[in-house]
Amino acid sequence: MRKKQYLTLIIILIIIVAALIAVIFGKKAQTKKAEAEEEASIVYVNAFEVSDVAAFSYQLDGETVSFELQDEQWIYTGDTTMEIDTEEVESFLTTMSEMDADSVIEDAEDTQQYGLDDPSQIFTVEFSDGSTQTYEFGTENDMVGGYYLRTTDSAQDGTVYLISSSIVTSTLSTEPESFQAEEEDEGSVSE
Repeated sequence: MRKKQYLTLIIILIIIVAALIAVIFGKKAQTKKAEAEEEASIVYVNAFEVSDVAAFSYQLDGETVSFELQDEQWIYTGDTTMEIDTEEVESFLTTMSEMDADSVIEDAEDTQQYGLDDPSQIFTVEFSDGSTQTYEFGTENDMVGGYYLRTTDSAQDGTVYLISSSIVTSTLSTEPESFQAEEEDEGSVSE
């Protein structure tokens, strides 16, 4: 009789362990599926490889801020004596290359309503193969908190994107001095 009770108890424990394993693997599979669906739903405006960028420019207070890659060193064309921090430039370009749209307006006929007839900001990237990509930022949509944008490519098919305001208000408001490499104190002695 005791053997039968132990056998029944062992079978019940095996069933419980099997059920727990199935639940754990099921949740992992469901999480992976949800992550894949979320990634697939992200619309990247126009991703590019940062390593392919040869130059870029944007507007700041009515002036054009331009950087060029010369002999594997970034140069600020407004002050060629300024030493530029490559990591800062790459971080800036990564932010711009990973820009995703909150929403997409396809076949937009009247781009004036999005402020694209007189862009509030223009960002241009030149690639090492000589091609360029221009990003024109229109007006801000205060209701949803974003700026309208079209690219060289999207202008041809009438696509307008709504992107996060932080791209314009933070990233494209970066002063050129923010890219400057920090000077090391040559005279300091560490104890």
